[in-house]
Amino acid sequence: MDQVIKKRGKMRLDRTDFLYLAAITVIGLAIRLILRIVTTDDWVMYWDPWISDLKEMGFSYLATDRYDYTPTFVYILWVISKLPVNPMTAYKGLHIILDFVAAAVMGKIAWKLTGSKTKSVAVYGLMLMVPTIWANSALWAQCDIIFMTFLLLCFYYFFEDRPCLAMFFYGMSFVFKLQTLFIFPFLVILWVNKKVQLKHFLWIPALYALSIIPAWIAGRPLMELINIYMAQGAQDVWSLSIKWPNIYQIIGNQFFLLEYASSGTWLILGILMILMYAMAQKRYRITNEFIVQMALFFAILTPWFLPHMHERYGCVADILAIIYALMNIKKFYFPLLHILISFNCYMAYLGHLGWDEPPIYYGVWAFAELGLLILAGIDVWNYMRNPENQLPAQGKEAA
Repeated sequence: MDQVIKKRGKMRLDRTDFLYLAAITVIGLAIRLILRIVTTDDWVMYWDPWISDLKEMGFSYLATDRYDYTPTFVYILWVISKLPVNPMTAYKGLHIILDFVAAAVMGKIAWKLTGSKTKSVAVYGLMLMVPTIWANSALWAQCDIIFMTFLLLCFYYFFEDRPCLAMFFYGMSFVFKLQTLFIFPFLVILWVNKKVQLKHFLWIPALYALSIIPAWIAGRPLMELINIYMAQGAQDVWSLSIKWPNIYQIIGNQFFLLEYASSGTWLILGILMILMYAMAQKRYRITNEFIVQMALFFAILTPWFLPHMHERYGCVADILAIIYALMNIKKFYFPLLHILISFNCYMAYLGHLGWDEPPIYYGVWAFAELGLLILAGIDVWNYMRNPENQLPAQGKEAA
């Protein structure tokens, strides 16, 4: 896809590399093992009762409406319920393992993008140290690392110029979390520029359909399974922003709840449509850098306008910001600031501050997030305006 970057050979590690990898792996594991014993509200209110019900009811639990996540995640809980170990240990253990898998994939991405062994090895350790990664899995007992790992694989295979496999992993990410759609517009731009075929998008509904079949066989109504993401969106409507620093933290997240919730959803859809239309007017060289720029821009833009965003919903932008800085070291501040913003929101919840504001008011972080959004948008705009990146109209391929 990016003609500048050639196919990389196998990375050769020396003794110093192995010592670093061993040491940083032990440190990353130590952090997670210390935090694994923390019992959070989410574990007590959701995952533990769900696993207890699965132990009691078995697979027939999938026929009930007691869970509001996609069945794919509940299948994992069902397996955990069968293991002869402490459920929380098994649950957090799985997500800790995926932390290391995601770090390894990030290392492969760094090798693919830069060809630098030093950057590849270093970024593996960086991923293990990012607080929003280890706090999400080992401390909070959340499951975002599952869909983020699939997203990283999606980007890796885009960088490999294998769009069908990339879209397969995007579909796998979607069957776990709706937040995958935050970056969907960049896929539309890839399609307009003939870098993704329309048939590749079929992975998304196909994998979702396959994922709900066991729960449907178990007895849960098909329409409930199809609409499970819609049902999720109808929850947590008591605030326009649930500890995420977006526009509602600036204008007030407790006013006109129903009106702003509905109009805000249509507003971001309108903004995305305008941007996709404008970006589709010309064809561009689709480089790896442009892929990351677009995805990061949409990963920040969408939750900045969408209502009812949780504090964890910046996780996609967190990992994309790391790749963004990896490709342009002058942007080193970008992941530092974005991860700081995300982690501040994490701690507003995990620190049991209740309804109190965090030490730094959300509105301040909302303006900081807006600043990052503008900077990412400027990069996309400058890329598209550069004549060297534009392809002539007559060069268009047949659809």
